[in-house]
Amino acid sequence: MVSVIARNPYRLHDAAARLPRPPAGSLNLIALDYHDTPALRAALEQAVRDHGPIEPAVCWIHGTAPEAPGVVAQYTGTPERPGRFFHVLGSVAADPSRPDPGRRAALERAGPILYREVIRGFVIDAGRSRWLTHREISQGVLEAIRADRPRSIVGTVTPWPARP
Repeated sequence: MVSVIARNPYRLHDAAARLPRPPAGSLNLIALDYHDTPALRAALEQAVRDHGPIEPAVCWIHGTAPEAPGVVAQYTGTPERPGRFFHVLGSVAADPSRPDPGRRAALERAGPILYREVIRGFVIDAGRSRWLTHREISQGVLEAIRADRPRSIVGTVTPWPARP
């Protein structure tokens, strides 16, 4: 079972409709604003009751909802078997002038997780840089899940001054 949370119900259902024929009952679509922490908690509790612990969790949540990743971490895995938590972050997470060692520790305290960072970088092509496309990000996140490393970078983040 794959549970998907999105703020926009129209985009959520449109994206699900474009999937290549998922098996019946294999998608749990949850339309809610993850800024609403009580609603997020209630939806995750229901998903775990209905489908079991979340494993893995893939969280691409805007920084405007700082509590949301910790809430998701609480429902990832079990105390007996920690779940993998893939935290999809913007390139700023790789900014050498702004390290954030507290992010990993805070999320690991929130739940029994194996924390994985997936940093969205950029592409340098013919001497020019550009941000990643949605397809490149999606493929990179899927590769990060397959590789299951503590830190994956989609695209590149070096040289840092070359970012778009």
